[in-house]
Amino acid sequence: MNRAPLALVRSPRVLGVAALAALTLLAPSGLAQEATPVGGTAAGDGPHPAHIHSGTCDELGDVVFPLADVAAQAGEEMGAAGGHPVKVSEVNNVDAPLQEILDGGHAVNVHLSAEEIGTYIACGDIGGVVHERENGEGMEITIALAELNGSGHVGIAWLGDDGEGGTNVTVSLIEPGEMS
Repeated sequence: MNRAPLALVRSPRVLGVAALAALTLLAPSGLAQEATPVGGTAAGDGPHPAHIHSGTCDELGDVVFPLADVAAQAGEEMGAAGGHPVKVSEVNNVDAPLQEILDGGHAVNVHLSAEEIGTYIACGDIGGVVHERENGEGMEITIALAELNGSGHVGIAWLGDDGEGGTNVTVSLIEPGEMS
């Protein structure tokens, strides 16, 4: 049987799905517990503000770039009944080149809600393996967002050159309790 070779695809959506699948395998066992972590259940868990901060997750500095809230996607559920909902931000355009963000020491931080902005639920330092974009000029990187404060939230952030001197950013989270 002849099989066509698999092509390596590096789009934000494909990388996001692959990274979330990997995080599912690595996610803390607390995601499958009955206890409700910080942030409640997905149904009662509102949009989560997200920002790029100066510094690292261990020592967050000021907000450098606000990002769109991470929220449930509208639409009809389709496919397997056991599919796990993922909250996603709109694509954000940050007015800085990706290289500048990488060189400056930054982190993506996600907050519980606008009302509880001081409660951090997931964070990832911006750094790691950078790839050349296949569907555009420039670079891209996907980073993991680790759980903070027992929230049960894990996810990824994708950052890529926008081709005009800025950076596009998308943030995705798996909600607590959704992996049980």
